[in-house]
Amino acid sequence: MRLFGKRLVLILAFFFGLTPLFFIFGDALSTAYGADGSEARPVWDEGISYLLAMLKSRDASFDVQKVSGLLDFAISEKGGDASLNPGQRENATGAYFFVDVKEPLSKVIKYSYNPRIPAYLTLPSVVRLCGWQVKPTGPVSNLWKKVGNVNDPLMLRGVEYEEITPDLTTGAYYRYDMDRLMILLKYRGKDFFISVTRQKNPSNVGKKGAIIGPDTDWNYFYSGQQGLNTTGLGWVSSYMYDAFSVSILFEPGASKNRARLVTFKWLRAGWNGLNMVRRENILEGCKRFALGFKKVLESPRLPQVERLIDMYARVKGLSDQDLTARLQPISTELQRLCRTDPILSRKDFKDIIESGKYLDSMSREEREGLLMTEYMKLAIGKPSYLNKAAFDYVPTFSLHADHTGKQTHHQ
Repeated sequence: MRLFGKRLVLILAFFFGLTPLFFIFGDALSTAYGADGSEARPVWDEGISYLLAMLKSRDASFDVQKVSGLLDFAISEKGGDASLNPGQRENATGAYFFVDVKEPLSKVIKYSYNPRIPAYLTLPSVVRLCGWQVKPTGPVSNLWKKVGNVNDPLMLRGVEYEEITPDLTTGAYYRYDMDRLMILLKYRGKDFFISVTRQKNPSNVGKKGAIIGPDTDWNYFYSGQQGLNTTGLGWVSSYMYDAFSVSILFEPGASKNRARLVTFKWLRAGWNGLNMVRRENILEGCKRFALGFKKVLESPRLPQVERLIDMYARVKGLSDQDLTARLQPISTELQRLCRTDPILSRKDFKDIIESGKYLDSMSREEREGLLMTEYMKLAIGKPSYLNKAAFDYVPTFSLHADHTGKQTHHQ
């Protein structure tokens, strides 16, 4: 927790819905006014309301005109104004942010919204685990294949679960379920991909975790113990009560090698039913989200999606014993670090690590996620506690594609 005056504010560095984003600074964008001097409804607001209602209503038809103001805003100069403050909505704190990714729209969708690979592979700094409780249903399963060839809007709906990485300040991590609506449509000659999410229920109670070394190394510790990793506040039972977002992906210029993501996000979180989130708290997580997302997607060593699908299937096919053995160097490194690291050397964390049962305490899914995240780190050239030996004897394994696009195999 961070103390602002006499008020404790929960710093949540993750923001909901698999939307990788960037910093936002400055004052709020001025509200438009009507001819009589009264406040006019922001041009983007009707679209936000319509999309959130669509997420709940599950209407099979989609009215593009209802989101025309929102899409016009996104592609206008105001859409690139990082100072916009959307304000509170349903007692949740709001923020607006955007990021440019130097990759085509179809590629960003293929990697980030692909039901066959876990989204944490493109969001390693903010998402520990994720998956589909209810797999996406709709007219097509691969929306990225329709980019450049969409006439009527295409929609997919599903229910996901997510568990986030430890918060930058409190060290807390949370798990929750959320509804997701994905739409691909054409408007004013451009393709737009819209993702709408909303948390279904309050998250589980926050648990104590830790960031190991620089956050940009994507190394984290998960204790499984309830509370906050902050002196004097370990007792706090914190929750993410509600979170909802609308994100829009499109190519802002004539070039097909750059995609822009703009997101409206609202979050209500804290304890004892109180919302402790400030706009600045959400924006603090924007930088973290964007840096990891861009690092993965813009890497020249990023494996082909088909390789990630294949590797994920093979990791899931490992025996429990084999899976844990491949992760053993991480346990060994934690045992070394807990002797000197100011956070890992805390008694409650150190006891878990020195018992030698840290990996055994993880669920099967948690160990699979850890191995896949380390695979991605090695693939794009980031430091890892593992090396290529951890992936030996996994047939058709490849750490990265070479500059020709052909796969480099390791048997």
